[in-house]
Amino acid sequence: MRGIDRQELLFHTLHNQYLLEKGRRLDVVSGLCGLQAQFANNPRYALRIRARDFSEEAWSGGLLKIWSHRSTIHVIREDELGLFLSAKGHNLAWGESWWDIPVKVKPYWAAFIREKVAGGIDEREALKRECRRAGMEEGLLKQVFHGWGGLIKEMADRGLIAYRPGTEKRFFLPEEPAWMERDEARLVLMRRYFERFGPATEADCAAFTGYGMAEVRRLLRRGCLSLRSVDRGGVPHFYVGRLHAARSLPGCIYLSGFDQMVMGYKDRSRFMDMEDKSFAVNRAGIVYPGILLYGRLCARWKKEPGRLSITPFRPLSPASRELATEGGRALFGDERLEIAFLEPCRP
Repeated sequence: MRGIDRQELLFHTLHNQYLLEKGRRLDVVSGLCGLQAQFANNPRYALRIRARDFSEEAWSGGLLKIWSHRSTIHVIREDELGLFLSAKGHNLAWGESWWDIPVKVKPYWAAFIREKVAGGIDEREALKRECRRAGMEEGLLKQVFHGWGGLIKEMADRGLIAYRPGTEKRFFLPEEPAWMERDEARLVLMRRYFERFGPATEADCAAFTGYGMAEVRRLLRRGCLSLRSVDRGGVPHFYVGRLHAARSLPGCIYLSGFDQMVMGYKDRSRFMDMEDKSFAVNRAGIVYPGILLYGRLCARWKKEPGRLSITPFRPLSPASRELATEGGRALFGDERLEIAFLEPCRP
């Protein structure tokens, strides 16, 4: 097993993450195992950064939003709904859940909600009004539309309903998922992981998928993923395909909030100095949109109409500030965009 240095590891990672060469929009979503979407604009930014066929008007075409791996909201391809739901391994029969919704009423209200969505009532608040009008008690209404999921999540996990991507909370009825055996689906996603996030460790894969180390190792023993490996600090890092010859890195790369580049690894040292972790991820686990300068995560950003605010982790040189400025204007295609550098997190 040959060794790999940080520069080569980082170059290969950025290349596979579509950050050095852009890909087709649907290929990006598929290759990165979806795009995390707790904040609705993050997938849009991730595709603006990575997709050569991105457009503001059509970026969400062919996509939907569900609870996916790690039970977090992701935007995925509509035609891969069965893959992602199968990988979760949910029982399709209604059962007990921690939402405290009586099992006997779930089929009725699920059918009622689907009927209303099919009839064009697709907004969350409008559906709540319809349920209340139909006699749903306030306590049950709160649980059905619980902020962390409720009956809506249980319906989504069964392929009965899905969110549309974007900032509005709208639902639609997806096509019947093409169900797979759970291990088969997980192996498909794990192969994509090592192809697009590799070289990565078993622990990285477990952290990203949420499957757990024992599960990852069991699936790797079972599957024929054609993995190769390199050594990094005495730890094997696995990948699918080939390693790209390392070249010089771009001076500036923008990342979205909850970017798959950041979410993809337990050990983020390939692109982040660990003393800066609290500047990139807050105590509530919110992962800020970030900026890589010379291959290191050095700042976070926030976009507002006509303005881009940049908060460096520590003071930036004039050359670095210019790189971040040019990168932001290029990303948003606006030479007149106001760039504001805020006080560094650390003097």
